[in-house]
Amino acid sequence: MAAVIAIGLLAASLPAPPSDPGPEFTEPIEPATEAGAQPSLWYCPWINSGATRDTRVAAAFLADVEIAYTHPDPRVGEPEDVALLRADGPGAVVQDIAEIANRGDAPGLVEFSNGPATAAAIVAGESSLSGDRCIGSVPKLWHIAGLTTRDGYALTLRLFNPFPDNAKVVVRAASELGSEALPDLQSIDVVGKNWVDIALDEAIPFLDTLAITVGTEEGTIIPTVVQSRGADEASWPGTGLATEWLFPTAALSGLAPRLAVWNPSERPVEIEVDLFTRTSAVGAVRTTTIEAGRPFEVSLADESTGALGVRVRATGPVAAVVVAEDVPADVAGEDDSIEGNPAGSDAPVRIAATIGAPQASKSWLLAGVGGQVGGDSSIWLLNPNGQPVTVTIQPLGRAQLAADKVRVEPNTIRRVRLTATSGVGGYRLDAALPIVASWSLQTPDAVALLAGVAIGE
Repeated sequence: MAAVIAIGLLAASLPAPPSDPGPEFTEPIEPATEAGAQPSLWYCPWINSGATRDTRVAAAFLADVEIAYTHPDPRVGEPEDVALLRADGPGAVVQDIAEIANRGDAPGLVEFSNGPATAAAIVAGESSLSGDRCIGSVPKLWHIAGLTTRDGYALTLRLFNPFPDNAKVVVRAASELGSEALPDLQSIDVVGKNWVDIALDEAIPFLDTLAITVGTEEGTIIPTVVQSRGADEASWPGTGLATEWLFPTAALSGLAPRLAVWNPSERPVEIEVDLFTRTSAVGAVRTTTIEAGRPFEVSLADESTGALGVRVRATGPVAAVVVAEDVPADVAGEDDSIEGNPAGSDAPVRIAATIGAPQASKSWLLAGVGGQVGGDSSIWLLNPNGQPVTVTIQPLGRAQLAADKVRVEPNTIRRVRLTATSGVGGYRLDAALPIVASWSLQTPDAVALLAGVAIGE
């Protein structure tokens, strides 16, 4: 005991060690929300199943699961619509939402009893396709880039509150003109288990480049946007922030892509944009500084007439989105490499958009691939490594199907065109090196780009 007391007195007499200051931030940095496929509950804010559109929610899973599909009723106090399904894993199923709730807009939740698992929602109309993966984590602040309210575009912000408590939402916006005043969007009440749609093209019209941040004073909210141009539409959810974003595909044939980056911080951020083709890395095509609180957009149409992969690296946390669309005829006429709609043409105008991945991963789940009636599906792979990688592509469905293997060369992208296979509703991808995966769906009149979900490092 005497020895213990002596040691204690000696320790007390020593000077206190210097405190570890840790990293110094001038503002909070939020992690990106694309965390992986372990969450058991996925939120699908943009679902529209009614007279003009059909929605399919695809689920992909690696273990035996019970799946609960839940769709709240817009009438406050009315019970939710719930459908239950048991399935053997690994597998994938595609659920037609009209079989659960056929009343137009009806955001939903997909809950799995086991994981890894993920879900995606695909909305299809006569001349439209939209959708993206559902959301598996809920930050306090959401960021959405790539928006426009210029003439000819409709823009809807959906605020989905899947929780029982009411939410009070604050929306802030910035454009090419700087911060935008939105007095009517500073305190939006969203009742629990309900949603609110806001026409941003009416609230802040005639803006070329727009980005928004959505937060709450009370409760929790899940936002998504729907950007329409003619009959076709694109939808993508809000994300967190990251210093790197990777997109396996930025465009399909005939579409002009643009990259949108949003810097919501209080300090300038430098970014570098790298492009990847099917044969090689183009390298940095743009290095620029984005001022604090400003959105930034760069057209990628002049860099290649074919498919492109994109990587954005930044010195600070940013949000990023890729939007690809048919260019107007007067713009296309200035550059013969860009296909546009001829003057006076009745050809549909296509638009698609997708969020990226904040990091590469060795394993991915793609829900919905191959599970669509009509349209062409393709898997897109980006290999950002300096050496080739072999990717195992395992179809998922109600039956066990054989896997295939493809090779992706260093610093390139690869498109894997899929043939319609009965019973397939998703894919699992595995590689020895970290890659990024996404998928596309297109018809003659419309196109959709959908992000994959990482399930490993």
